Amino acid sequence: MNTPELTNHHRVLVIDDNQAVRADFKKILQPEDGGAADLEAAGAKLFGPVTSPAKMAGMELDEAPSGEEGLKLVQAAQAEGRPYMLAFVDVRMAPGWDGIETTARIFKCDPDIQIVICTAYSDYSWEEMIARLGQSDRLVILKKPFDTVEVLQLAHALAEKWRLGQKARTRMDQLEAMVAARTEELQTALTQLKVEMAEHARTEDDLRQAQKMEAVGQLAGGIAHDFNNLLTIIRGYTQHLMAELSPDRVVLEALREIDAAAERAAKLTGQMLLFSRKQRMQPRSINLSEVIAQFDTMLRRSLGEHINLEIQPGPAPLMIRADPVMMEMVVLNLAVNARDAMPRGGRLLITASLVELSETSGRSDPKARPGRFVRLSVADSGCGITADVRPHLFEPFFTTKETGQGTGLGLATVYGIVKQHDGWIEVESELERGTRFNIFLPVDTQVDRPVAAAPVLRPDGGHETILLVEDEAPLRRLAKQMLQRHGYRVYDACSGVEALVIWKERQAEIDLLLTDMIMPGGWTGLELADKIRADKKGLRIIYTTGYSPDAFSPNLHLKEGINFLAKPYHPNLLIQTVRQCLDLPVPAGVQEGKAGN
Repeated sequence: MNTPELTNHHRVLVIDDNQAVRADFKKILQPEDGGAADLEAAGAKLFGPVTSPAKMAGMELDEAPSGEEGLKLVQAAQAEGRPYMLAFVDVRMAPGWDGIETTARIFKCDPDIQIVICTAYSDYSWEEMIARLGQSDRLVILKKPFDTVEVLQLAHALAEKWRLGQKARTRMDQLEAMVAARTEELQTALTQLKVEMAEHARTEDDLRQAQKMEAVGQLAGGIAHDFNNLLTIIRGYTQHLMAELSPDRVVLEALREIDAAAERAAKLTGQMLLFSRKQRMQPRSINLSEVIAQFDTMLRRSLGEHINLEIQPGPAPLMIRADPVMMEMVVLNLAVNARDAMPRGGRLLITASLVELSETSGRSDPKARPGRFVRLSVADSGCGITADVRPHLFEPFFTTKETGQGTGLGLATVYGIVKQHDGWIEVESELERGTRFNIFLPVDTQVDRPVAAAPVLRPDGGHETILLVEDEAPLRRLAKQMLQRHGYRVYDACSGVEALVIWKERQAEIDLLLTDMIMPGGWTGLELADKIRADKKGLRIIYTTGYSPDAFSPNLHLKEGINFLAKPYHPNLLIQTVRQCLDLPVPAGVQEGKAGN
């Protein structure tokens, strides 16, 4: 509501059917110059020298001969935004409304106007007027005949009252506007706070899930490392016995079964290492469209005729930097998982596309970020994923299948591969409607250089001296036997500390260090190699571990078959790697077999 300022206008309305009465009011409230001094003197005695109604700035006096005409003037004044502050209304007016009826209608039109009822008769008692008009502090009775001072007094008092009321209303309107604006700000802030709290809760859930998966991954990686040591021992002794026994013996077949089972177990530990992101990758620039397009025939054989397979590899090259074998494993595991979710058949859609993610894109994974990504989607029309299964979806060995139907490593393997390729997975699922796995992988911006041909491995033995460091006693004994059988002299140690003692005594004899990367009791394999390399720069070194060497140091330049041996390894691969490493050319400026400075 826009309230008028009283300093700009003072409007008074006189409603009386008697022209002479209206003229009297005009003489009192709008005197001619000759009578202004007298009114000024009278006003000064009553109200002080400044606030005399005769000097009220901008005094406007309007008159109407009937209630109907008076109401029209009130309505017009309201429409203009210049309402009347005061109205003098006669009780008896003919024809038409009387003063009470007129007052009632004016009150409905203007809720702030002050009204003086003028009467010379006892037409209505005060109680009767209140009964018709309702209790009001804007109503005053003026008995006729009235004198000038009385009219001035009423005009001044009611004008001041109206002015203060309008000022209070203006202030209240301002306060209400301020409160409304502040309330809106608070509501907006509250809404934003709720959004941020919800986002914070989702982030905490994602973080807890990521931490849980990381912990499970560490556990899986540790188990896989220990299993790889055991499998190396099993396969090593099995191969040794197979080489010693004649082909016609029954035991030979049993040993072959043991070796095959150990090989399958090695593949399972490899999947566990993929989940824990400790499997060595061999990334290169590949077109994901080509990878999934080449899978068509093989997938159709694996899925069966009851699955309607549709592959949409995308019209343009979708270049990523990835290990192609691992990408094939991702597609295969997701496809097999989808097949198992559709035992009665259904539709499997595999698509790949290029997407651009912004800062405002929805995030369902802590690793999600803006940028250009290749999105691999595998969608099925199967049974969907229940809410209680979702948190455990990528945990190793978690499966909803019956015993013997699955290892629970398929999705765990996918999770590990994707994380290892700096990507993330988003899952959409609806019960009885199907599931979609969306995998986001960074677009490749590098250019591959030509890869040199791998050197030919020689299975020959030798006569050199080797320092073998391995904390797993059975594996250490096995490796020592294999190396000695091929002509090498071997000093063995169970820890880095023990190896350093041997090194101090025999370093002039030792040509190669073969060390495990993770060992208890002080020095690790990496620390041991650094120490020995400082003593003898020409020394050959081979690292071995059940983990990927990438998990230890990004600065290691290791190559399988030359200076790195992944567990579990075949005995022949051990001999080949040792020979290949020893046959490497001596670096310029380094004398082989001599201690460095």
